[in-house]
Amino acid sequence: MGIYVDTCVLPRNRLETAQVYRERFGNGLGFEILMMFDMPEFEENFRKNIDFFAEGPLMFHEPVLGVDHAFPRGSTVWEEGMYHLRLTKKFAEVLHPSLMVYHLNNGQVIPEKKEEMLRNSLENLEEMREMFPDTRILVENTGIEIVGNLLLNQQEFTDVCRDRDLPVLIDVGHANANGWDVPKLIADLADRIGGFHLHNNDGMHDLHNRLREGTADYAKLVPCMDAKTPEAIRVIEYTRPVYHGEPLMEDIAYLQALSGK
Repeated sequence: MGIYVDTCVLPRNRLETAQVYRERFGNGLGFEILMMFDMPEFEENFRKNIDFFAEGPLMFHEPVLGVDHAFPRGSTVWEEGMYHLRLTKKFAEVLHPSLMVYHLNNGQVIPEKKEEMLRNSLENLEEMREMFPDTRILVENTGIEIVGNLLLNQQEFTDVCRDRDLPVLIDVGHANANGWDVPKLIADLADRIGGFHLHNNDGMHDLHNRLREGTADYAKLVPCMDAKTPEAIRVIEYTRPVYHGEPLMEDIAYLQALSGK
């Protein structure tokens, strides 16, 4: 089990600020780099910090803005997504991330097109695998029910991942916001879970709060993860730079303590 930090918690376009966490916790601390090519200065800033990120464990989170795999190949949305993914591939060829997170969809779900959206996404997943042959791609449970972008409920997500033999990343915050049974989800998919996104919320909204600020009980969930998926990585995924610095450092230490590390 390794602990990673998603870079979306860092001050925008200042990836160099990640260094303070390695200074505190050592080079064994990993980073999940969220690709944000929609931000004008991201690519230049990323290039300036490549050597730092190459020094320790590393994974990628595919772009979110500008990418939606639920649309068919050849569509305008697909073309825009490929632009962002080709940029991602350039960095993957240099940094060789071990893992990359994949969203089945990002936009609104039209109920009568649900099957078509899922089919498109699974076809696009195969294309992603061809683009990134040396990176294990993990399918994340995405979407929030009250927002209208939840493509699969818990049983559907479990069935698709098992039937298709898909490697999985469980986003605990998303699962909690949708009222899913997280211990059951872990047990049902344990043999294919490669990682977790960890954040908290009120049980309805995707707030990306700190680990102890919400209704998900990590004091109970982390031992479950340790027992069922001891090799799966844990990614603290906060989206607000207000948590950068001491709050995040406190939560890394808390997570280490829960696992007895």
